Amino acid sequence: MAKYRERNPFAEITLQEANEMKYRNDYANAIEIYDQVLEIDPQNARAFHSKGNAMDLLGRYEEAISCYESALTCDPNNAETLYNKGVTLCKIGRQSEGVECIEQGVSISFGNQ
Repeated sequence: MAKYRERNPFAEITLQEANEMKYRNDYANAIEIYDQVLEIDPQNARAFHSKGNAMDLLGRYEEAISCYESALTCDPNNAETLYNKGVTLCKIGRQSEGVECIEQGVSISFGNQ
């Protein structure tokens, strides 16, 4: 079971702002705001994950993978992050690694860790 980590309220508000920018397809500004969240809370797996999603949507695949890896350092069993990392790896031709991540994410989501 994951250790509980108290969330910083300011980081949470800023993360919500970044997510709203991402949902409006304003990925560049969303990335800047995710960086602000990570300055406040350098272990915020959700900020790394969402920043990775924005990077992926901009076609910045290597940077997206790096963000997903940082998210997994903070939250190693996050099925969605593993899945997204796998999809991005496949986009850049790293199919075997990508499929492995996808399978691991699916396995975790179905409780087969």
